[in-house]
Amino acid sequence: MILDQCEILILDEPTRNFSPLTTPVLCRALTAFDGVIISISHDRRYLHEVATTVYELTSDGLTKIK
Repeated sequence: MILDQCEILILDEPTRNFSPLTTPVLCRALTAFDGVIISISHDRRYLHEVATTVYELTSDGLTKIK
């Protein structure tokens, strides 16, 4: 992952294939990223650590939950 000169990262389940030791490293790198991150994830710990705004998509539509 190259973060130089990127303003937007689009990530789909970024923690899915990482080990429990690698996920915290990824979370720290993403938290330090100065741009916008659009991410889809079921990993609640990742969302809690990295996301400042969280939306949930349900059959009733999009709901802001954080």
